[in-house]
Amino acid sequence: APDSRTYAFVAFGGDDSGGGFGGGRAIYTIAEDGTRMTRVNTAPPADATATPRRGRRGRGGFGGGGDPQFSKDGRSLYFMQGGGVYSVAVSGGGGGESSTPSPATGSGRRGRGFGGRGAAVSDSPAAGGATPTRVNFTVRIEVDRAAERRQVFEEAWRVMKNRFYDKNMHGADWNAAKETYEKLLPNIDNTEELHNVIMEMIGELNASHTGISGGEAPNDLADRVQTRYPGFDLEPDEAGGYYKVTNVYRKGPADHEYVKLKTGNYVLSVNGRELKSNENLWRLLNLVTGRKFEFRVNDKPQLDGAWTVTVDPISGMEQSNLQYETWVDARRDMVNRLSDGQIGYLHIKAMDAPSLVRFQRDLLDNLDKKALIIDERFNGGGGIDQELLAILSQRKKYESMRGRDSVELPRPSQGFFGPMAVLQNERSASDAEMFPEGFRTLGLGKVIGTPTYGAVIGTGAFGLLDGSTIRTPGTGVFTAKGVNFENYGVQPDVLIDNIPADFLAGHDRQIEKAVEVLKGEVGVVGQAQ
Repeated sequence: APDSRTYAFVAFGGDDSGGGFGGGRAIYTIAEDGTRMTRVNTAPPADATATPRRGRRGRGGFGGGGDPQFSKDGRSLYFMQGGGVYSVAVSGGGGGESSTPSPATGSGRRGRGFGGRGAAVSDSPAAGGATPTRVNFTVRIEVDRAAERRQVFEEAWRVMKNRFYDKNMHGADWNAAKETYEKLLPNIDNTEELHNVIMEMIGELNASHTGISGGEAPNDLADRVQTRYPGFDLEPDEAGGYYKVTNVYRKGPADHEYVKLKTGNYVLSVNGRELKSNENLWRLLNLVTGRKFEFRVNDKPQLDGAWTVTVDPISGMEQSNLQYETWVDARRDMVNRLSDGQIGYLHIKAMDAPSLVRFQRDLLDNLDKKALIIDERFNGGGGIDQELLAILSQRKKYESMRGRDSVELPRPSQGFFGPMAVLQNERSASDAEMFPEGFRTLGLGKVIGTPTYGAVIGTGAFGLLDGSTIRTPGTGVFTAKGVNFENYGVQPDVLIDNIPADFLAGHDRQIEKAVEVLKGEVGVVGQAQ
């Protein structure tokens, strides 16, 4: 603040239970001695939830803004949040005392990591009831599009030059690249073409986790017709002349007792329109938001005796999740069948927090198995390799617990104590490449499959003038032997591939090989015991 007695700061990813908004970001004020820490942006005013006028998105800050700033007299704080500019009155900035109770009164909850003296955190607005007020304004500007595109190009080149993890730019002549591609600027006409030119230039680096996106007003998708999914699969039945149900997804919208539908039924019409086997099914699955599917169904390919089934449609993402769970269940059943129930199976979908939680749960489900297949094929990465390896490194049971009429639980409860193997393939990328390499380096077991994608690098993002964002790898990642992971590709201990014919036939040679390898290791362990 102007009087140097109060500080304002932004906290990212913290507790948002105080009614704040902005995705876990919050502004606090705190006295110079570490006391009277108070959250500033609590509940938004009524107009804060209004949809901003369409236009370019800003960069950084609270939904498009910069750091908070005090007014000249220090009694107000301005900040950007949710696409708008706000002002809130604060005490202390101009020399006055804060109305927030001191730590001695104990009315505020204690902060986590803020204030070395254990300052109490108050969720009350800084000025004893002040509420942020939106500052409405209109600005009309004239934009020279050609100059703007040149500026964005210059920023993209400069940001990559100064933030790329390798100062030698992977051997590329970055100055020459600029000269080559900036010659195209007079001939481009829109943001998409600009981004194409910039990405062609970035391609000279031969680096993953790069690119540029955004910069245009988002399209309003609320009322658009989109393809919806009913939760079951249909295949044309040429003999019957209609489509036939071939699979009902478990836990999908059609997987309910009250939905009278099962595999083998014929779907005769969709939302009142007859559907023959020689017609395009998908055009009848395009719906606007809020509509439901109404299917005319029968156990034979005729209208006589048909009944109506109503289903709440799901999105493409939800459909993808149902397909994923079906795929995982099939792999688990395959392993169970091939190993006579001796070998467990789990799949890691992504290297993120939800996948870590599921991994821990799946690990508990497999504690009674003699060996374990950890499948991370088709995993696009994230950042939980250390957490996974820390759990799997606990290789020896030292105690156990058992409740009355219950099962034995080993200690450590997280870990696996038998032979393990990791399945990887060419679609295992980024952190899903660091994991199998670390698994092998730590001596936890064999890696089976095909070489990984070869894209491991620590990336970040930087906002450009027009609101677009450029991804900039700022950290190199290296193996224990000092080899750069980027363009490396983790080699398996046992090379085995699934060819296209295997996918079409539902055949998984990599699963079969993993079971074969672990069966041998289980036999060795049994002989040793």
